[in-house]
Order: sequence, then structure tokens, then C-alpha cells
Amino acid sequence: MNKQALSDFIRQELSGWKPFEVLLLVFCVGAQLWLLIQTSAPLLDAISGITGTICVVLVSKGKISNYFFGLIFAYTYFYVAWHQNYIGEMNSVLYIYLPAQFIGYFLWKANMQKDNAGSEEVVAKALDIKGWVILLVSITVFTLLFIEALKAAGGSSTLLDGTTTITTCAAQLLMILRYREQWLLWIVLNVLSILLWWEENPSMRVMYIAYLVNSIYGFYNWTKLQKQLKA
Repeated sequence: MNKQALSDFIRQELSGWKPFEVLLLVFCVGAQLWLLIQTSAPLLDAISGITGTICVVLVSKGKISNYFFGLIFAYTYFYVAWHQNYIGEMNSVLYIYLPAQFIGYFLWKANMQKDNAGSEEVVAKALDIKGWVILLVSITVFTLLFIEALKAAGGSSTLLDGTTTITTCAAQLLMILRYREQWLLWIVLNVLSILLWWEENPSMRVMYIAYLVNSIYGFYNWTKLQKQLKA
């Protein structure tokens, strides 16, 4: 990418932000910085929380730059989960988050649109009834199987860990395929993740609370993006 192309890319990613979206980003990142100061949280935890927060806000906006921050989050989150012996979360990073950053970037790159203000955002889709059936059956079956695998491997909090891992896999797949229903799964995942990290790591707890707020907005915004496509 040459200098001009990079400049155009940055300008495009910074365009089209509503005041509420800017406030949401400031609030989410600010919460992580406040926690870092108040609790002297490990730097790696803070980096993971902040980059993860920026990533999901950019996803809710349909901005392709989310994949840059998602890559940093994936590497740092792996070590945070490792320290807590959350085997399922570690596997989520290795086999879901990391590959998804590269695959998702190229799939999104080929499916971008400009809104009325000229800001470039992803083309969003919606699941039909058949898609919903396949999604729910797959999540149920793979969750039950994975929980048993985690128990056999001696993992911690296997019920929550296994459930969040499979839900993450499904939501990440819907994300890179540009389905708005990813946000419903992210909402469920964020609630479960808040419970998973509640006693263990305040940085991760605050991060997932911020994710929950963003996920609710993400579903609203992606519904608008999907309607733009139909129009």
C-alpha cells in the first residue's frame, strides 16, 4: 500500500461517524484506561481489553479496519486466557480469532458499499429460517461435545468455557460472512463471558461489559446496513 492509498484508507475509515458512536468508543476505551489506573492491571490485559474494544466498535460500524485491532487483540488475549487455564478460550484464539482476521479482511474487502454520506461500510446480510435452524442445531451439538472434551483435558469452568467457545466460533463465522445475526450471538456471548471472568480478571470483565453495550448497538446499525442493501 503506497502513501496515497494509505492516506485514503485512513480518511475513509475516519469518515461517517455519528456523535453517539464516537461517545461509545470513548466510553469503552475510557473504561479500560480507568481500570488500568485504579487496579494496576497487567499491561497485557490492558492492551487486550483496549484493542478488543476498539475492534468491536469498528465492527459495529462496518469498518474494515477492525481487523487490524482484532489481530492485536487475538495475540494478547491468548496469553491472558493462558494464565487463567481457560483452554477453550485459548483454542478460540488459535483456531478462530487469528484465522478470521485474515479471511474476514479479504471477504469484507470484496463486499463494501458507500452510504449516503460517502462513508465506506460493509454490505450486511440476514439469515433466513433455514439458516437459523442450521445455526442453532450446530451450536447445541458442538457445545455439548466440546464441554466433554474440555472436561477430559482438565480445563477450568468447562461449562462456561465450552459454551463461550462454540458461541464465539459461530458468531465469528457469521461476522466474516457479513450476517447481522452475529450480534445476537455476541450479546449472548458477552453475558456469558462477563460471568466467566467476573471473579478472575477485572480488565476482561469491563471489556465484555463494553462489548455488550456495543453489541446491542451493532445489531441496530447492521439492521440499517442490511436494509440499505435491500433498498
